[in-house]
Amino acid sequence: MRQIKAIAVIFLVMSLNPGCIHEDRSNCPTYLTLDFSDTPEDVSYIHLFIRSEDGKVFRDTIVRSEFADLYEVSFKRGQTDIAAFSDIDRMVYNNGYRIAEGDDADNLYTCFTTSVYRSDLSSDKITVLKNNIGLYIRVMGHASDNLYIVVESSSIGYDLHGNILDGNFEHRPEALHTPNDEEAYFEFFSRITRQKDESLTLTVYTTSGATVAVIRLFPLLVEAGIDMNDESLEDLYLTVDHTLSSLIVSPDGWDSTEHTEILF
Repeated sequence: MRQIKAIAVIFLVMSLNPGCIHEDRSNCPTYLTLDFSDTPEDVSYIHLFIRSEDGKVFRDTIVRSEFADLYEVSFKRGQTDIAAFSDIDRMVYNNGYRIAEGDDADNLYTCFTTSVYRSDLSSDKITVLKNNIGLYIRVMGHASDNLYIVVESSSIGYDLHGNILDGNFEHRPEALHTPNDEEAYFEFFSRITRQKDESLTLTVYTTSGATVAVIRLFPLLVEAGIDMNDESLEDLYLTVDHTLSSLIVSPDGWDSTEHTEILF
């Protein structure tokens, strides 16, 4: 259906703008075809933004049933910025997407590309990649410890060019698991975006407000081999034992032997 509409638009524009069929076609649009066929299976929809050199922004949403079809749009020739954000649930739009105050990030996949389209017909492939980290956090302790955590950072999302937005990220997740007779740990989950600086911090505290540990996570993750410049990010499993000042980092799961243990 999108292809039929695009063809109709081509003939309509040509009929309304005869200059487009003469030799000088510099003021004619390019008919841009985008390929979304490489979109990961767990992505259900994509918010698309196409920005021309003069600052005009075209917006649309492509749903999973349309990923296999070529997407076509008539657009101004020249330098073009394309941004794609998948599965936005709670993040807030403001010339990009940022984490809402008190929340954590969505399971965000993104693509940011800049190209110059000069010809009558142009095409590009849009491949969204995972641009968030799910932090699965276990803190060793007993029920009487009444432990909670806060994850803090100055990185809160991305603008339409893919630049990391500065702000105040402060997430206090509820405990998903509390200690019992067999499992002496608290478990939490928090999702962050790619980090711009070293401000990522994990604080463990009690319900009375007493601070148990303040852990500067960013340098410890770097020490564990986590690269914030990787093309696609992965989730992490963190085990904190504040009595031993120990942090175990694994990208595979709690019981993986391929982990890194670091003292903080």
